[in-house]
Amino acid sequence: MATSPVKADRDAIARLERECQMDVTEIAASLEDLQIIAQSINSQPHGQGLKILATGLFWSGVIGIATMFIRPSYVFYGVSLGLVSGIAGRIMQPFKS
Repeated sequence: MATSPVKADRDAIARLERECQMDVTEIAASLEDLQIIAQSINSQPHGQGLKILATGLFWSGVIGIATMFIRPSYVFYGVSLGLVSGIAGRIMQPFKS
């Protein structure tokens, strides 16, 4: 005995409506809303703050090591300068022409 695809679709829709306790048009509308929300979340840049911090820490390490060889008593100032320079450089990067 073959079951028609139309009847199977109707049974599946009826089961879906019964489980969700909503009409099939309401289900489709909510899924479209969820798709729009997911697309907007995925379009936002993630980890931007982590990249800024990592760049600052990298440059603080580089300048700190260089300062350690040139003027060991000024290592703290070199590390601070490197951190600020790295963070500022990463923040200013989107504004480059």
